[in-house]
Amino acid sequence: MISSSRKKKTILFLAANPKNTTYVNLQKEAQEIAQGLELANKGDKFQLEQQWVVTPRDMQRAVIDCNPEIVHFSGHGAGEDGLSLEDETGPAKLVNAKALAALFELFMDRVECVVLNACYSDVQANAIARHIPYVIGMKQAVGDNAAREFAVGFYDALAAGESIEFAYKSGCVSIAMAGIPEELTPVLKKKSEFSDLAITEVAIAPAIDNIVEEQPVPVGNLQPLDSPPVSISNLDNPEGSVSLDSPLYIDRPPIESDCYQTIVKPGALIRIKAPREMGKTSLVQRILYEANKQGYQTAYLNFQSADSSFLTNIDDLLQWFCGEITNELNLEDRLGEYWKGVLGSKNKSTKYFQRYLLLNSDQPLVLGLDEVDQIFQHPEIATDFFGLLRAWHERGKNEAIWKKLRLVISHSQEVYIPLNINQSPFNVGLPIELPELNQRQVTDLVNRHQLNFSEQEICDLMEMVGGHPYLVRVALYQVARGRITLERLLKVAPTEEGPYYDHLRRHLVNLETDAELAATSRQVINSEKPVEINTRQAFKLRSMGLIKFQGNAVMPLCGLYRQYFRHRLAAPQPKMTAVQQTNNQSSLNIESNLGAIIFSDVVNSTALSAANQKLTLELVNRDFSIIRSICDKHQGKVLKEMGDGLLIFFPESAVKAVACALEIQRNLAEAAKTLPASHVLQHRIGIHLGEIFFLNNDIRGTGVNLAARLEGKAEPGGICISETVYQVVRTHSDLNVIDLGLQELKGIPEPVRLYKLIP
Repeated sequence: MISSSRKKKTILFLAANPKNTTYVNLQKEAQEIAQGLELANKGDKFQLEQQWVVTPRDMQRAVIDCNPEIVHFSGHGAGEDGLSLEDETGPAKLVNAKALAALFELFMDRVECVVLNACYSDVQANAIARHIPYVIGMKQAVGDNAAREFAVGFYDALAAGESIEFAYKSGCVSIAMAGIPEELTPVLKKKSEFSDLAITEVAIAPAIDNIVEEQPVPVGNLQPLDSPPVSISNLDNPEGSVSLDSPLYIDRPPIESDCYQTIVKPGALIRIKAPREMGKTSLVQRILYEANKQGYQTAYLNFQSADSSFLTNIDDLLQWFCGEITNELNLEDRLGEYWKGVLGSKNKSTKYFQRYLLLNSDQPLVLGLDEVDQIFQHPEIATDFFGLLRAWHERGKNEAIWKKLRLVISHSQEVYIPLNINQSPFNVGLPIELPELNQRQVTDLVNRHQLNFSEQEICDLMEMVGGHPYLVRVALYQVARGRITLERLLKVAPTEEGPYYDHLRRHLVNLETDAELAATSRQVINSEKPVEINTRQAFKLRSMGLIKFQGNAVMPLCGLYRQYFRHRLAAPQPKMTAVQQTNNQSSLNIESNLGAIIFSDVVNSTALSAANQKLTLELVNRDFSIIRSICDKHQGKVLKEMGDGLLIFFPESAVKAVACALEIQRNLAEAAKTLPASHVLQHRIGIHLGEIFFLNNDIRGTGVNLAARLEGKAEPGGICISETVYQVVRTHSDLNVIDLGLQELKGIPEPVRLYKLIP
């Protein structure tokens, strides 16, 4: 390996942000790595070399010239399609895993570690790790902040003299410590994990371009990966899951193999997350099928089949759960025997599994729990149920009987229920996030439908529906059955005449019932480039399958959604009389914005003014000056001054609004310690996240009204926030919060859950 006489190890930092990709602040990442190395005790043992605007040729030359021990790539990844480098003119040029593996095979005696700090780079990491001792990749999309936190934590540990494995863990911890729920995204691959027999020989051509550049595959010659074409008469209707014997199921490597390898491990837990109709159920069923082939017992349970009454009581839910599993295993129902006595229902269900279901056979028991989102709607029940699953999983680490239990959990939504980190099954086990189909996989599916599409036709199809498995299958089914031509389908797809009518209408109804979500959707579809939106709204739209992430920004999943919702999801207009419409049409200027609203007010100001109006005005102006200064610091904008109150707006950032409110109340409380009691004013603050309307020089909307009502619920010197705000900020900050429950608010038709935020 490396000569011990060398005093410094070289870290080669490669950065690429092609013109046609989302901007990422790679320079900040490099600066923070460099600062960490300078400050560390053993930072002088490392030398950081940087190469910017990396083309394939630049990458190879940099590795040759710098002779590094560590190679760090920062930029964009595209899964199986490769890493995004740049061509000579600036746009993206994809370099596939095979080419990268060939490159690093040349330097296998020099390079100790490769870090691919880019989305979906685990495919390349697997290939490179066959030659390099340690390779780190990202198994799904990774946000800019998470990528930067990982890099800083990783190199800080290395500079402190720690091992690469320790540094990897340090990087993951840094993500978690920053309050970013992406600490499981980085994955460490080790050369020692790959058998020599599994190493694929890679032919290395003498020309530089052939080593590092992906050679295009003619689309017309691409053969199906696993299955022959399907007879037109035997085509499955593209509804629900893909049957086990269907040749239309497309593997998305390495997902299937990872799941099959995991499920045979004692106490395994696999959690699958993807929007609706992306193939979660089809994957769950294939995992269970593989387990069956191993001789394991299996049981499939879809929580959509549970009566709603079962989801409101933990005892009813667990009895239904145990009963359904018993029925799936074709066993005698013995619930009556185990559900006696004063023990709690979680204890009873645990005994039922331990003493009956798991003892019934020597073979492992694999449970496929599908659509568990149904339980998310009932937080108290969810806390108990998912906490129980986590407890069973933990017991499987040490107790022989529980090692037999294997869990496969699938869900569409982000997990916003407040689960204790040690009681949640959603931060352990093997996480799987199903991606869209890539162009090669869509081409494979086209061939299986016996369709002879040109490369351009496939590109046109994917421009309309992306790689969404359901949308692609609907199109191919309709064309293969001769019901419509591809040209006609692409024309009518985003209309109610097209084959997606029911699918689109369902999404439209869901959006129209949530004003804030509808406003956010309009913002996304009306932007021609990726935009950053509120985190909670982003994950809601992603759970629905309507958007995709590019770094921290989002964009419509496909042209179908952009075109349909741009036409159908029109911004709400204020009601006006015919006379008003005529007179004000030219002067009315309405702008809609989504953001966090702070409403502040001085306690007992009327009585104070009556006692000494001049002093009260002076004190209000004094405090307003303090508040305005703090707002500027947190990028808030004071929109309105209303006597003794302020209306402050934070575009799309509830986190900044809460941080600002806390600093305001803390500063005012600290200042009060040195003031006479007669010169102290107490302020109440309410915060809500919602849509507001700028109407000429005024501001209106239910978001403003609700913030004002929340202020009235706050204690003197305190802060009251809505549930919308709480769900956004609870993972970003260490807050002292008290749940006030559902509250009736004047002028608001439905009760609102409120939270008391203690400064």
